[in-house]
Amino acid sequence: MVDAEHSYFQPAIDHFVTSLMRKHNRQGPAAVFNTYQAYTKDCEQRVRNDMCRAQREGYTFAAKLVRGAYLTLERDRAAAQSYPSPCHDTLEATHTSFDACSDLMLKGVAAGGTEVLLGSHNQASIQLAVARMSGLNLDPSTSPVYFGQLLGMSDHLTFTLGKHGYRAFKYVPYGKVDEVIPYLLRRAQENKAVLKGVKEDVLLLSTELRQRFAKATGVM
Repeated sequence: MVDAEHSYFQPAIDHFVTSLMRKHNRQGPAAVFNTYQAYTKDCEQRVRNDMCRAQREGYTFAAKLVRGAYLTLERDRAAAQSYPSPCHDTLEATHTSFDACSDLMLKGVAAGGTEVLLGSHNQASIQLAVARMSGLNLDPSTSPVYFGQLLGMSDHLTFTLGKHGYRAFKYVPYGKVDEVIPYLLRRAQENKAVLKGVKEDVLLLSTELRQRFAKATGVM
């Protein structure tokens, strides 16, 4: 699974990963996944183009879909060099882009030849994807559709997905503190709603603890 980077050298990464897909995503489960950042204005068209190429050339299109991690850098660089920002102007537009790309990829899974990991802490997007899977008759436990959240973030989403048979994963950053903290800060910036999700996690945990205590002690 190859991560996405800044837009100005993402084409080189895409070219390299596509060559790996052509070679290694021919038989059995996909071995190579590329990453698409939904906050870029061209994301949906790139997904369409890459899915068509994979179908035409006979290899499995495998993708991780995220919202994006370098919004401030992208906008600052665009302003400094006087070109239009490659990123959507609003958070709502990014949400729309993510959900549109998710829908494209899920349709690809239903048609065959596509595998996808939806990396999101956004509950609305997860619920929409789950509903779309149901509409496309994609079995949660056997279809090559995966969900991923960071360890310690949106746990209620991950655990609920897992409980109902969906293929949910926890992503665990590992490394030195001074290297990991900037990464986690970018993830929080990528989807500010994750901070609300942490509050929801705390509320759910508190409620569960109170219920278990009441059940064990008989004290309501």
